[in-house]
Amino acid sequence: MSLIVICGATATGKSELAISLAKKIGAEIVNADSMQLYKGMDIGTAKTSIGQRQEVKHHLIDVLNVTEDANVAWYQEKAREIIDSLLKQGKKVIVVGGTGLYIKAILDDLNFPDTDEQVREKITKQAEKLGADVMHQRLEKLDPGGSSGDSERKCTPSSSRA
Repeated sequence: MSLIVICGATATGKSELAISLAKKIGAEIVNADSMQLYKGMDIGTAKTSIGQRQEVKHHLIDVLNVTEDANVAWYQEKAREIIDSLLKQGKKVIVVGGTGLYIKAILDDLNFPDTDEQVREKITKQAEKLGADVMHQRLEKLDPGGSSGDSERKCTPSSSRA
């Protein structure tokens, strides 16, 4: 089994390194950048060119329309399916990107509970009716520190995604 991970910030040469390495070892590349999943999201993502993608097979690039939602649970399932299939075929895999949670979702055993669309819709309607400040106060009562704790958990009144 050969799985190589190249991660880092945008425009630091990860893709060029991955392509060069893939050519040398006969690997295929799996994208681990959340914005490169989307068709048309080319500016600011340092997405590889179509020509580069023809040189070395790439997976999970331009697979969603910008109107479609992606989340780490979806990505984890798709990426693991592709990686498992490639490895079973005896191919080497290079995962490349800068979305750390996506990389972690491939490598670690992260479990993501399903969301309840009815609950999400109810909370969204409440937020629209009551406003962000009231919803933020409710959240603070339910999860003390979640709105004022460390930066990874911090939720502000402007965080409106239910």
